[in-house]
Amino acid sequence: MSGRARLRHIIIAEFLFLIGFAMMVPLLPLYARDLGANATFVGILLAANQAVDFFFAPIAGRLSDRYGRRILLLPAMLLTAVAYFLIGLSGSFAVTLLIWTVAGIGSSHVLLSQAYVADVTSERRRTSGMGYWGASFALAFVIGPPVGAMLYARMPDLSATIAAAVALAATVYAFIFVREPERVHHRETERKSAVLHMSELRRSVLTVIALNFAVIFIWSQFTTILPLYTTDIFKWEVSKYGMYLGSVGLIAAIVQGGLVGRLVKRFGHGPLVSTGFGALGVGLAILAAPVNMVTLALSAFGIATGFGLLMPSLPALLSMNVLPERKGLALGVFQSASTLARVIAPLIAGIIYEEAFPSAPFVLTATLGLLVMVMTSVFTLRDPKN
Repeated sequence: MSGRARLRHIIIAEFLFLIGFAMMVPLLPLYARDLGANATFVGILLAANQAVDFFFAPIAGRLSDRYGRRILLLPAMLLTAVAYFLIGLSGSFAVTLLIWTVAGIGSSHVLLSQAYVADVTSERRRTSGMGYWGASFALAFVIGPPVGAMLYARMPDLSATIAAAVALAATVYAFIFVREPERVHHRETERKSAVLHMSELRRSVLTVIALNFAVIFIWSQFTTILPLYTTDIFKWEVSKYGMYLGSVGLIAAIVQGGLVGRLVKRFGHGPLVSTGFGALGVGLAILAAPVNMVTLALSAFGIATGFGLLMPSLPALLSMNVLPERKGLALGVFQSASTLARVIAPLIAGIIYEEAFPSAPFVLTATLGLLVMVMTSVFTLRDPKN
């Protein structure tokens, strides 16, 4: 099977799987609210899942380097699908918390699919490959949240079960079509990496990991609080919230799938990263103090553009700094940093939403986005070849 075919199959499988995940994004906070949890406990629910993933992701990365991606990817997907089904049957917050905590093991599917994409793409095409992967993530958020919100409004008892069925269908597709990639040791890549000064390499990798931490911290606060914020403050119906998040996913998909590859070739990763954080900061600042539907639309555009630029650029930049046989391990550390952000962000978001004021999470993340924009503009990021 050619590299293009392998890339196509992993993107399709991950896209289908992420639709099920995106359906659960509005469902989990709303289920928790129905079971008596406030915003702080919603944050604990989301953080617990990611705390498990934080410890397991590096292990999964190292094991996939040794034994293969597929043998770990399929069980991770299956475990997550089963968790969705059990959450639909749960009748208490404590049981839901237990199920979602154990399901954190399955969250390694993100790392494993990214490593798979890195395996089947050349260095020249890696950013485009990650862009397709990111576009699948964004497109899933076009479909998943509106569908999940609509199902919750009409049949709340079955919505998580339907999300589980979608995730299970993706797992079956991956079992049939996703083959183990051929991970070739590239001598040219090794020579290029070897001539880099070790301290410079560490510094570049740590910088990318720190930037990704900031992106995921912002994203996690955004998705944790948005369903509560829009229903409590705007008095939106659940379906309207789903449409807003779907519009964010659509714009981000257009940016990732159609623009990122071309922009990287012309400008490099550094300017895209700075622009992405700036767009995030502006969009979140508008969301914290919206005036009307026009400004809400502008907030969606800024947030989506920021994520669309950043989500494929940072994994690609990381993979360009490591040897082929160490990509799984590097992406495992990368994913662990992402997961740590997903642990911390919901906890902080829930607490300041309850104890300060409802838009406080957006004020915090807008400030962070603009601050990182300034820092990455002053201390310019450069591609490894430079």
